[in-house]
Amino acid sequence: MSRNVLLTVFVCGLVLGGFLLRRGVPDGIATVTPAATSTSIASPTAPADAAGPPPAVRTPRPAADPYVNLARQLSARGVQVWFEADLVARWLQGPEAFQAGLDRLGRLADVPGVAGFKVADELGYDDGINTPAQAADFLRAVRTGMQRVAPHAQVLIDVVVPELGCLAWTKAGSASCAAEERAKHPAATEASVTGYLRAGLVDRLDLSTSLLDEWTYRSWGLSQPQAQLAAWQHVNHLGWQHLTTLQSRKALADAGGYQGSPEQADTDVHTFVGVPVSQGARAVDIWTWRQEYDGRTVSLLDDSLQPNPLWQRLAAQHRDGVHLITHITPSLLLPTARQRSQEYALVASVFDAAFVAAGTG
Repeated sequence: MSRNVLLTVFVCGLVLGGFLLRRGVPDGIATVTPAATSTSIASPTAPADAAGPPPAVRTPRPAADPYVNLARQLSARGVQVWFEADLVARWLQGPEAFQAGLDRLGRLADVPGVAGFKVADELGYDDGINTPAQAADFLRAVRTGMQRVAPHAQVLIDVVVPELGCLAWTKAGSASCAAEERAKHPAATEASVTGYLRAGLVDRLDLSTSLLDEWTYRSWGLSQPQAQLAAWQHVNHLGWQHLTTLQSRKALADAGGYQGSPEQADTDVHTFVGVPVSQGARAVDIWTWRQEYDGRTVSLLDDSLQPNPLWQRLAAQHRDGVHLITHITPSLLLPTARQRSQEYALVASVFDAAFVAAGTG
């Protein structure tokens, strides 16, 4: 064998040996350990010039889902959980966005303590759904989709029915007010909601009777509580309580917590909790524990979490057996673990159930 051939074989051997020692990884490409084999991150305290090969780059464990964690915290304290998602917006965006929302709810259905899903907020009321037929199509799509991803979960929607506040069926009320509201919100009328319920598209309904202001009712010779009573009596005449589990809803949060006086709290709780419950409402949804709204953070309690007149009266209602619900999202919980623990305990002390944000955007 010639000297040149021997030299060539020797050089090739050196190259091959170096390649094998490096486990076949070309220079300049980092070694990544698959997440399935390790989730720890190499210690940052090792000196840069330590002997031996550089540590592998490892994939960190994904952060816990904050929505799931919140649901678990509440469920552990005896609070029933309903995840809420705006499936209307996703349905209007198209099949891909809608299916992604359904898939997320399907995964959340496995969280312990979850009873169901709120899938629409004020259906047909300035949400992009403009006709009863369109609303029914949406609800059928939800029903079909939920049967695939979470067949045992209940479907809940909330509605504002503006014509109810007009009291058009009474001598004191206004037929023109009701006609105007029906024209503005055709998918949120008495007739349209009755249609959704008769079709079996809704397991639970959160209802706002859309009361007018106190001064308007006074000009009609009524008080706001009297108007609420008339509206709920009319709902009973429509038969909705036989077609679904009927609940009431009312927003009472304000910036810095509820701001009303003890007398105002008495009136609010009587009007929006006592009257609906007396007429068969199975629960009352009080919006909201804490939420961003119209550029402000509104809540039932201020950040000190000290009770106010409304809170004291809601607590009394709870002790009397009234079922109350609120809304809570993990991004707006207070910052420290101690504060969050206190929030969970307070929610559980007054509310039997909570709508938890689903994280669907």
